[in-house]
Amino acid sequence: MKNIESNLAYHEIDFLLPAQRFNINFSYITQKGLPFVREFVLRLVHLAPISATQVAAFFGFSRGEVHEAIEDLVDRGELTLTTDGRLTLTEKANGYFTELGEVPRLSLLRDSTAHLCFDLATFSCLGKENFFDKWKAGLPIKVDNDNASRSEKLVEKSFQRQFQKLLQDGLLSKSLMEDESDLPSIYTVTSVNKIKQLPLRLSVKFKVSEDGENVERDDFEILGNSDYVHGQISLEIDHLSRPSNLDDIKNVMIEIGDTETSKLFEIGSDRINLRYLEDLGKLEKNSQQGRSTFLGPIYSSANWELVQMHLAPLIKERRQSKADVGQTPFVWVAPSDPFWGKSSSLQVRFAEILNNAHTKEKRIYSPAMYLPVQGPDDLRSARQWKREFDPNTEATYGVIEGFLRGNVEILHFEGEFVVVIYHVSLPDAYPVSFPIGFVSTERQMVQSVGGLLKRYLDGNSGFDKPNNCGLLTRFGRGGDQDRR
Repeated sequence: MKNIESNLAYHEIDFLLPAQRFNINFSYITQKGLPFVREFVLRLVHLAPISATQVAAFFGFSRGEVHEAIEDLVDRGELTLTTDGRLTLTEKANGYFTELGEVPRLSLLRDSTAHLCFDLATFSCLGKENFFDKWKAGLPIKVDNDNASRSEKLVEKSFQRQFQKLLQDGLLSKSLMEDESDLPSIYTVTSVNKIKQLPLRLSVKFKVSEDGENVERDDFEILGNSDYVHGQISLEIDHLSRPSNLDDIKNVMIEIGDTETSKLFEIGSDRINLRYLEDLGKLEKNSQQGRSTFLGPIYSSANWELVQMHLAPLIKERRQSKADVGQTPFVWVAPSDPFWGKSSSLQVRFAEILNNAHTKEKRIYSPAMYLPVQGPDDLRSARQWKREFDPNTEATYGVIEGFLRGNVEILHFEGEFVVVIYHVSLPDAYPVSFPIGFVSTERQMVQSVGGLLKRYLDGNSGFDKPNNCGLLTRFGRGGDQDRR
């Protein structure tokens, strides 16, 4: 384990902020330079009224050439003759200049279209690419209903206000920047049409300091102002917050036979002792017990590497083996925690497990994800879980919540390794649950947890009410369900 950094992430949660894509039609003003002769004739006359003969002498033009040049400028309404036969600028041509001797610029009014996305909280422009995904694997953020109903009008104002920044960020058509010396300016927005509403996924890392104190969340670079969104996130977290479950979890640790993890919590305090976590990591690294303690969700990138250290060699060995090992259960049991799985990382990890479970020739293991439901008639939870795990629902099952008091997540590869994650709720110290756990290859621990798991899945929560409710895809269809 590395030395403790100043701040350590203990949870990763995705929040889904409503956003919409718009088609924006607008007009803009661009300043364009003039052709060489036209420019310099106007600059010369701008200094002082002169005769056609003086223009010819200055440029070395013939009589015909100077006549053609002057006639063109008169026809354009840029030059006129005074009563004494001198050339002078019209009011229109005077508008090309702001200072004496400068280069004249011609203002042009042009039309353009942009396809851009804006969030519905701060109305920051999120760009033109479709980097959004589905409304799943995250916690939705509520915004003012008025923002959605008036979004087109609010986006119009935001687009006008952010126009120069959008230009500089390359979010508008390149044709607007043909002359890089002068940025065009917005003239008017002719129409704003909402195309589609989609979620903006904001991934938040919850962190603790080296003293175990909760750390203020980072701002979102993609948003112009993060304050309002952080406020809405706090409201959602408060809504989902649960009472402390530390005593229940310590009892579960005793039931499992885990004597180490409880030492991470300071006596008489709800805070975690990160110094002990560092010391424990050093001990585990130098021991032969086959245990690694970790902080945070198991599906985070750093923690998933701990799983892969044990899983990858097994997959390689089983692919090369001629033995029939395809029926070996690899079971993942989810906790009853409102913050669990609210990250797209979970879906990536589960898909990875499913994809590695077989080759073209053979089956490597039998994966199963057990998700908490109230019973086989809990269609609402079943629908929600199927939405979350689509399109990987072929190995998802319902299990009556309550396994190890609903506070523990288990990954158990029969006979090989086990992952135990305690989802600790300490609302006075940390705003979201605090996942902490270990990976173990120690035979007794693997067998002990496997035994607890098997007894629960094979058991009943009441008369004729098995804990294992079967495949989620079979919920609501009636008849027997595959319970593995």
